[in-house]
Amino acid sequence: MTKMSLSHALVQTRWISEGLIEGADGKLMRAFEFEPLSAGLFEDDFNGPLSDGFFQKMSDLLTRLPNYLDAQMVLFRTREEMGGLLTTLLCFERIDKSTGYSHLGAAFTELRLSPKPLGAAKWNRYLSILLGPKILANGLPDVVWEKDSVRADDKTIRVLSLTELPQVSWKGCLQPVFEMDREFVASLKFSVPDRKAIRRKLETKRRVSHALSVSTSLEVRNIESNSVLQSSEETLERILVSKESMFEMSFALMIVGGDEETIEASNEFEKAISGVGNAGIYQERVGSLPVFVSHVPGNKILRIRTLPILSDNLAHLLPVMCDYSRANDESSLPLQSRNRERSHLNLFSSENLNFNAFICGATGAGKSFLMNAILSSLLKDEPNTRLCIFDIGGSYRKIVASSGGTFQKLTVEKARGLISSYLRQSLVSGEGTYRALLETLCGSGAHITHSHRVAIDDLLRGFEGESLSFRALVKVAKEKPERFYQDIAHWLKPHVRLDDCDESLDLTSALSAQITAFDFKDLEADPILQRTTILILSQLLWKDLANGRFPRTEVVFDEVWKFFSQTSWLLEEMYRTFRKYKAGIVSITQNLADYGDEAFAKMIFTCSFTKIFLQNGANGEYLKQTFDMTESDIRRALSVTSKKPVYSEFFALSSSMSQVFRLYPTQEFYELANTENVSVTKGA
Repeated sequence: MTKMSLSHALVQTRWISEGLIEGADGKLMRAFEFEPLSAGLFEDDFNGPLSDGFFQKMSDLLTRLPNYLDAQMVLFRTREEMGGLLTTLLCFERIDKSTGYSHLGAAFTELRLSPKPLGAAKWNRYLSILLGPKILANGLPDVVWEKDSVRADDKTIRVLSLTELPQVSWKGCLQPVFEMDREFVASLKFSVPDRKAIRRKLETKRRVSHALSVSTSLEVRNIESNSVLQSSEETLERILVSKESMFEMSFALMIVGGDEETIEASNEFEKAISGVGNAGIYQERVGSLPVFVSHVPGNKILRIRTLPILSDNLAHLLPVMCDYSRANDESSLPLQSRNRERSHLNLFSSENLNFNAFICGATGAGKSFLMNAILSSLLKDEPNTRLCIFDIGGSYRKIVASSGGTFQKLTVEKARGLISSYLRQSLVSGEGTYRALLETLCGSGAHITHSHRVAIDDLLRGFEGESLSFRALVKVAKEKPERFYQDIAHWLKPHVRLDDCDESLDLTSALSAQITAFDFKDLEADPILQRTTILILSQLLWKDLANGRFPRTEVVFDEVWKFFSQTSWLLEEMYRTFRKYKAGIVSITQNLADYGDEAFAKMIFTCSFTKIFLQNGANGEYLKQTFDMTESDIRRALSVTSKKPVYSEFFALSSSMSQVFRLYPTQEFYELANTENVSVTKGA
């Protein structure tokens, strides 16, 4: 038998203008395009008050749709050149005239989906996914109807349809399909029949069911139960009491690709949805072409593939959510969600209330690797970004060297020289910096009482407006009879030699460079000197930020947060004021509980707009009690894992997102950012 091309019979719908298309029957349709909502805005598995409220609102909006409404929603996923998949939603609604009102457009706007009129480029892009690239050149492929598929040129199109409604679970029951790691097109057509006629029909079925035995009664379609009588009663009650509406719907999936590839994908989709009896998604055989044609926008629905459904259940089937986040501005950071959806994370996003963040994760979880990735993307997005990194161990040496920055490894001599330089260049004032400096040199512990702090303030007032000399300060303190002054003189006596040290001008000048990293590893044997050095460098950096020489600045405290444990007020003030200098702070730690002081940990959490959790960064009880995180966010934070060297997972939380991200590094990026001796496994 000779096969005949069907190309001219398939697509008779044409795009007329922005947001307006004409169907095969000549009738007009209002068309929109938009992105799905992020599933991270709701609870895991959509079980919780936020999800319930959203689905209830959607159900209410569907119930208000007018009789005889005819609409279609299309979700299609495409693989992007830059990596990951991109999900796009299209919506079509029949209208009487070109200026007709779109009820669905208003409903989706109410749901904050931000629909915009469908453009010609997106419309042609959608058709090209189904029928091949010839569409983009104003052509049509040679389409042939096979026994179990449709062939467009060298591509196979396999079609699956929903034969019965899944009865295992309504909430998000099709979500595994919408988030499948495949390129596909999902289409859901639905219409609103005459509501009065539906009520009369249900009343009749109910009376018949009561009058006759169940075994001999006229069988009606089962909506939610296996009892004909119960089904009629429940449906009628939901329509009359709950004010729901009855819809007719048809759902289909189209998979385009090679023959074996589409068979494999079809099997995966069939396994993703299973219900009671025959409920689920199954591949069409001889019905491939009729179902395919019926789901081309503008074509008539195939009645043999329609199912009755109530508005509350339809609300759970609409493809409006996806596991991803693009709430932040786009950046060069190559991130994807768990279902490979391209996602965005930008610490300097325009909607962020501040640019601060913290990162926590166990040893080997990839904290420094992630931070290297973030810094690399910042430099790509804005080459003049200033980076100032405080680190223990030199995890950022590669990125600093590749960017032409300065790497400073602090020794005891350099640290003492820095303190000496600060004493000579900075005059004593009442701003509190010198008090913090003296407290740090005195040991910064519980042994320093309020009386000691009063004594320090009194001693500093005598040097206000002058350069500070430890030798002179100790002498004045010794002359005081009070024990508190004597204690201060005793604690500061070992540091008198700092007055005579040579200045470390290279350290102070390094702070003015665009990219600088300081390694405090060699100072671990002297924690007092270590804390004093970070305090002075932070203070000098703060002063330099006021010059405003860079468009933005990122300051990284990697495992050096403990230096501020006794001067938390300084770090808190930095967190609160750096935004006005277009700067952000990232604090990195192995575990949130390591912050020790609960108030200090809460300050870091509160002042950081973006919170990032890697594997074993905190336990659930600590997150709930200390930070009052929701159960859903805690589950996401604790679920992160990594598959080295293929990807690294982390959970990011802010007021606009709750998302598990995956970082899939390229070979070049991995070599630049990796801090371990691991190579990328090809094809992993």
